[in-house]
Amino acid sequence: MKYPKLILACISLSFVFQASAQLKAGTIVRPKEITTSDSIEFYEMDIATRQKSYMNLLTGTWDFKVMRKQARMDPDHLQAITLTLNGDSTFTGQASCNKIWGRFSIKGTSIKFNDIASTKTTCNKQEEENQILQLLQNTVSNYTVTKSTLWLRDGSSNIVFEARLAH
Repeated sequence: MKYPKLILACISLSFVFQASAQLKAGTIVRPKEITTSDSIEFYEMDIATRQKSYMNLLTGTWDFKVMRKQARMDPDHLQAITLTLNGDSTFTGQASCNKIWGRFSIKGTSIKFNDIASTKTTCNKQEEENQILQLLQNTVSNYTVTKSTLWLRDGSSNIVFEARLAH
């Protein structure tokens, strides 16, 4: 009779050490319900994790090089299009004809551009600028970032914009 209790005690200690390690790793473990059946205790758990923030890699000025209006279309090569992402979730930039600004929000690798505004100068690249603003506001929903490259993607993970970190 002592051995089943010893085994149960070992399992319980193992559970405590595992939960402690998860807490140190940024995972929050909360027991919800304890049920007992044949001398065995079962725990239902909610495990919440923190999503990694890539804000430190996102902040900076990005030179937009490629735009894909649709997934299977040939890409458009862009020149002199920049976007500066700030740590306070605002952005500024230069589109084809006008200065642009607004807000963005990130959650994990999801990104959403909101409240986009621009100056109102017209030029011969107005159609390209309108397409850039429309894609930023309505199509871009995810991103992938490295130290030197930013890919803004649509909901199907198709690359919409490719940008390089400005020097």
